[in-house]
Amino acid sequence: MVEVGVALVSRFGAKALSLTSVARHAGVARATAYRMFGGREALVSAIVSHERERLRVELTGWAADEPDVAERVRKRVIGSLGYIRDHQALQYVLRNEPEEVVRSLVTVEGAGGPSLIDLIVDSAMEDITDDEAAVIHPNPRAGIEYMVRTVYSCMLVPSSSMSDEEIADMVVRAVIR
Repeated sequence: MVEVGVALVSRFGAKALSLTSVARHAGVARATAYRMFGGREALVSAIVSHERERLRVELTGWAADEPDVAERVRKRVIGSLGYIRDHQALQYVLRNEPEEVVRSLVTVEGAGGPSLIDLIVDSAMEDITDDEAAVIHPNPRAGIEYMVRTVYSCMLVPSSSMSDEEIADMVVRAVIR
């Protein structure tokens, strides 16, 4: 049902997402959807977790066989930029409901949960290797956060005088010592 939810967001947006529509398109009873998720917020949370895990797998794969840390970072930035550009649900929301994306990126004091940036950084920290941790500046968490923030700024303002490769090269120069 989570994948059906992502497909529905691709076609109709995040605001139109409901347990009823997911259940109907998944071919299950509405009650089943409510038993599984309890409410729309839990469905959205499950979708975000699912997509975060997909990105985590991709990040690992984009540089799996690369021995050079700087080149690994470069490949991950380039891969992330392409991933965002090709992600139909995210692109729909960016074009039609950008406030939904901004809301997930902004950290509001007392909001009760981490921002999407914090969640992505946490996921990336789980997979950092010792050789990466040794050279990411000023420390692994800060370097990864910088990479994530750079990619998300490119997502929010996609037009640039720089190519993906140039953006990746700048990130590498900023975080690898």
